[in-house]
Amino acid sequence: MTASPMKPYETAAPDDSARSTSTLPRSLVTGRLSSEQLLQGRGKVTIDHDGVAYVLSATRTGKLILTK
Repeated sequence: MTASPMKPYETAAPDDSARSTSTLPRSLVTGRLSSEQLLQGRGKVTIDHDGVAYVLSATRTGKLILTK
């Protein structure tokens, strides 16, 4: 029996030697994102969480503000 090919960003069970998390971006493995990854050059980005929209904004002084 051959293992099915791994889809991008698919995580593997700890005992599944046929799959690897090496195809995952490091940020998804560590759970840490940079503000540049989130904002991608924009001043604001909207984040939906449990049906509520939040706005993450970067200020000119380099601070982040999260508003509902």
